[in-house]
Amino acid sequence: MALTAQDHEDIRQLLARYNHGIDLGDLDKFISTFTEDGAFEVLGLSADLPLSGRHEGHDELRRLGERHYGIFQGRARHWNWNLLIEGDGDEATMTCYLAALGAGSADTSALRGTGIYHDRLRRTPEGWRFSERIVTMDPD
Repeated sequence: MALTAQDHEDIRQLLARYNHGIDLGDLDKFISTFTEDGAFEVLGLSADLPLSGRHEGHDELRRLGERHYGIFQGRARHWNWNLLIEGDGDEATMTCYLAALGAGSADTSALRGTGIYHDRLRRTPEGWRFSERIVTMDPD
């Protein structure tokens, strides 16, 4: 069965909850956007950076969220657009652009990086969730 208009909207709302959760340090909201075995991976960053690599399962995702908030202190803003959502039944994929911004005014407001997300999603009893998010950061 093809995805419905409601599925597309639910997936867009999932993405918004993810962005708000990670940016504002609401780790329960952030983690709730993933399946229990969900994974987040960042490609294109130096391996020694604290947000790089693969983070699997809710415990590792919580640690990632804590590191992210510790670094950015609620001043990060994820912007996504050009969402390409495809799927059938209880599985979907989404590809979208990322602009990572620093919040504030003057020097604190800046484009921090850009990239492309490649997501796998699964319908659960609680709604759509990310089973895998892989973001490839654009080179400098």
